[in-house]
Amino acid sequence: MDLKKCLRSFCYAWRGIIWVIKTQQNMRIHLIAAVTALAMAAWFQLGGWELAWVVIAVFLVLAGESINSAIEAAVDRIGPEQHPLAGAAKDAAAGAVLLLALHALIAALIIFGPRLAGLLRFAFIAAMPEAHCLSLV
Repeated sequence: MDLKKCLRSFCYAWRGIIWVIKTQQNMRIHLIAAVTALAMAAWFQLGGWELAWVVIAVFLVLAGESINSAIEAAVDRIGPEQHPLAGAAKDAAAGAVLLLALHALIAALIIFGPRLAGLLRFAFIAAMPEAHCLSLV
């Protein structure tokens, strides 16, 4: 194994990641969502399978957006003319990212939903002293 060749491959990969972040607004949006999800995972001290699902969802969406951007760039490089197959390739790649984002949203609702509901219930009870009577019923 050629270490120099391996390091060069990592450099190319990082360059690709940086390119996607710099040029694709959706990647930046996904990164904000990823940081938020990971911060919530730390806040709620997730462990085990819950943390694994959050990390998997984050990386799937980021990887999907990277692949989508690569497909769009390759199709755009072929030529500026409209072609049904070019549109289909771009739409299918965007659809894949949408499916991955929906998966991440569903995972977030399953994992964080009950915890956030508990926080809201606690905040409601703390903010309204008369609500303590409701919690006893």
